[in-house]
Amino acid sequence: MPYAPDLAGCALDGRYELHAVVGEGAFGRVYRGRDRRLARTVAVKVIKPWWTDDPDWAVSFEREAQLLARVSDPGIVQIFDVGQADEGLYYVAEFVDGESLASRLRRGPLAPLEACEIAEQLCRALGQAHAQRIVHRDVKPANVLISIDGRVKVGDFGVARLAEGSSEGPGATIVGTPKYMAPEQARGWPTTPATDTYSVGVVLYEMLAGHVPFRADSAVELALRHLHDSPAELPAGTPRALAEVVERALAKEPERRYQSGAEMAEALAHARVAGPAAGSPVGSDARPSEDRDFDGRLSAGAGAESSAGEGGRSRADGLDPTRVAPKLTPRRNVNPSARRRSIALIGAVFGLVVAMFVSAKLLAPPPRVRVPDFRGLGRPAITAKARRVHMHPQFTAQFDAVRKGIAIAQTPAAGALVNKGSRVRIVLSAGPPPVKVPDVLGEASGKATSVLDSLGLRVSVASVPAPGVGPGTITAQAPVSGRYVSPGATVALSAAEVPRWRALTSFAGSGHGSSVPFSIRGRQWRVVYRMSYVGTCTLIFICFGPSAQVVDLGGGAHGAVFNLNNGDSELRAFQSGPGVYQIKVTPGSDTAQWSMEVEDYY
Repeated sequence: MPYAPDLAGCALDGRYELHAVVGEGAFGRVYRGRDRRLARTVAVKVIKPWWTDDPDWAVSFEREAQLLARVSDPGIVQIFDVGQADEGLYYVAEFVDGESLASRLRRGPLAPLEACEIAEQLCRALGQAHAQRIVHRDVKPANVLISIDGRVKVGDFGVARLAEGSSEGPGATIVGTPKYMAPEQARGWPTTPATDTYSVGVVLYEMLAGHVPFRADSAVELALRHLHDSPAELPAGTPRALAEVVERALAKEPERRYQSGAEMAEALAHARVAGPAAGSPVGSDARPSEDRDFDGRLSAGAGAESSAGEGGRSRADGLDPTRVAPKLTPRRNVNPSARRRSIALIGAVFGLVVAMFVSAKLLAPPPRVRVPDFRGLGRPAITAKARRVHMHPQFTAQFDAVRKGIAIAQTPAAGALVNKGSRVRIVLSAGPPPVKVPDVLGEASGKATSVLDSLGLRVSVASVPAPGVGPGTITAQAPVSGRYVSPGATVALSAAEVPRWRALTSFAGSGHGSSVPFSIRGRQWRVVYRMSYVGTCTLIFICFGPSAQVVDLGGGAHGAVFNLNNGDSELRAFQSGPGVYQIKVTPGSDTAQWSMEVEDYY
């Protein structure tokens, strides 16, 4: 991993002092700093140096600052400045004096009311971003800051994307944190504000339970649990209204969740009022019993009537609260009772007509549509087809032999008559189920291949030297046993090859000499040597040639002694087995030239 120098003690552009590191991510490092010009504490995020040479990352960094600047809300960390110094790209934001929600959760779960208040403030802030068509995509406790006065602020829009951006789609890069990632985000599908409300649901669950709803050993297993599993029940004592908010936020299908942060904030506000009152909202002095809208102001129904008085009009309408009634006209010479009877009769007839019209509307059966056959279609085609008949698809997934993402079942069935606007449940194929790799170590190559073939896995076998192991025996496999792989994946096997002679070392000399130590791996080994006399030895009747002795360096014992006889080629084999050995050569009565090659058998 490249090393990013600590810039604490520097002053960017001679203006922004960097005092200490307060946070760090893969993209940048955040410092607590001071703006010399305005004499205020700020947070300065500096891009790490190895991203500076990548123009795409530089553009992403500037876009992050622009996204933050687009949203002006007390619940979102505000951007003050952006620039580029010798130390790298940077932006300057407000400094939140407090702690992150991640730090707070390390001390244990929160009380239901406190958790509800934090989540409500978080949703209101995200709602402002959603109104600008910005999806955060990385909502997690580390990005939720709580000031010392209890106000919640959302930071790090570094992986945010405009909801209508062209970068969204099946091929888009999957970004976010797996523990808080919505199902569609894990699939690499387009994200929407409902993606953020899912992440808020995970954060709210963690605040109430003290842990996230899904845990696993790998990112892939965690994504599968988000896609298919249901979370465990929340702790006893969690208000039902708050539990229902969590349940809806964690719906697998985006259309079943809250469609924006503002909508979820409204649900949390109702849950907070419905639950047991145990204090004021975080960062607010409002009472739960007051009727308030989303920005905390009193709504029109809360105080208008009391200020206007009974039967009066509010001055906010531009009229005086009381007015003088007009004088009565002179009494006419008419038949008042007959006039009243006529008016009553006309009113009765009109009321009867209105009642008949309303009854016809209420009692008439709703429009009916015939359910199309969605099987065999992909998700985009299903959504378009359902929209044409005014139906709302709900998607689930299960493993099947059909290609991943294709509909394999539906409820109601194709051809059924249902009310317009009804929901249709679509089961999409998640592809064939993963296969657990068996343990084939120690098995014969043919048997191991047969076992893996029966599971639908491909096999590649490589022969490898394996001293002391029977030929064809499996000595290694990858992936190892117990791992889950996709159907049709290849398992690489190593099989012991048939033993053969392998050249290990060679040496030569004239007269006296000795070899360097050598290691034997097989059960047997041999020495192939050549020797020829030099001088007058061939002219005398008796000539003593050089001899060789095997020394076991491991045990220190001297082994067999053999002569290097005259001739073109000689061979001497040993059954000593594995070990470290050396051959010492003793000269004979005349000078001789000799050479040796040691061969191991495995």
